Amino acid sequence: MRRALYVSMCLVFLACGFLGCDDDETTLVNNYYTGLRVIHAGYDTPPVAVFLNNGLAIESLEYGESSGYASILSDVYNIDVTPADDETTLLISIENLVLMPLDIITVFAVGEQADIRPLIAEDSRYLLDDRARVRFVHAVPDAPAIDLRVDAGDGTQVFSSVAFPEVTGYADLAPDSYIFVITAAGDTVPLATFEGIVLETGTIYTILALGTLEGGDAYDFTVRVFTDNEEGIRSVDLVPVVME
Repeated sequence: MRRALYVSMCLVFLACGFLGCDDDETTLVNNYYTGLRVIHAGYDTPPVAVFLNNGLAIESLEYGESSGYASILSDVYNIDVTPADDETTLLISIENLVLMPLDIITVFAVGEQADIRPLIAEDSRYLLDDRARVRFVHAVPDAPAIDLRVDAGDGTQVFSSVAFPEVTGYADLAPDSYIFVITAAGDTVPLATFEGIVLETGTIYTILALGTLEGGDAYDFTVRVFTDNEEGIRSVDLVPVVME
């Protein structure tokens, strides 16, 4: 049985998705702390629990949800992910993850349950006064490498040839309403087209593709846009355009 993790000088949780936090005004990181978030993108995996150095950090995180950012003492950590209702079954194990001061890290759990794996990304908190910042995460195991385009299948590429499992760097876009289109890499035939979404200046977004392309299962292909400012919890799903 893993021990419960209590708030102490060596590990202080500040985000609402993590245990023991109630102060939304606390600075995310400083010269001793790292920001850490977990996003569950394992499409057929039940709610998960997350342990840091054997201490319970996240009690139950549902598929498609973000834990929100937590501020933890910068150090070396082992991270274990188990089903929330069965902490003896190990789904993911990350050993000796070095969390550096001032870094902001998201751990994505991606893939089907039988082959679920971590995708670790360094997040940006660098804001631009006249731009929105976006990145793309490919978490759809049965999808090919894809391009993210604007307006049409042959429209401007925002990201190209993003394979599973991969997270891109950031692209800086003018604040505006964007119609995003997903195609197979190098192709112009849309795999999915979405209604417009407004990207706001001074805001950082993570665009996450999750689920499956297989139309006969229960795991819809979904593109979820997380706002990474502040607590890093808020998200909205892009609305597919129905093709006639």
